[in-house]
Amino acid sequence: MRRLLTPPWIVLHCFAVVLTVAFGLLGWWQLGRAQGGNAISWGYALEWPVFAIFTLVVWIRQMRLELRKDRPESEAPRRRPEPPPMASPFEDAILNARQSSSESSQGSHA
Repeated sequence: MRRLLTPPWIVLHCFAVVLTVAFGLLGWWQLGRAQGGNAISWGYALEWPVFAIFTLVVWIRQMRLELRKDRPESEAPRRRPEPPPMASPFEDAILNARQSSSESSQGSHA
């Protein structure tokens, strides 16, 4: 947790807060303009809050990735085993066709 209090991270925290607040204020401003009759401002009034949410999501994701580095291997989250890759019912026929075509093309070049 102390890793998030280093000078580069403090700058990133401040930057994320400033961006989020600025995007929220810009959205509020555009909403006022849209209600005043500016039709194109409706799009911007919806767009600025999306930017604010995106900033928060990226900020939280980066913090979680940074904190994950502190976790020892023994505390790593358990993941479900991945299922085996799906095989086509025609896989054997495809492999045989590829093999026979490569053998025939090698034989014609010799």
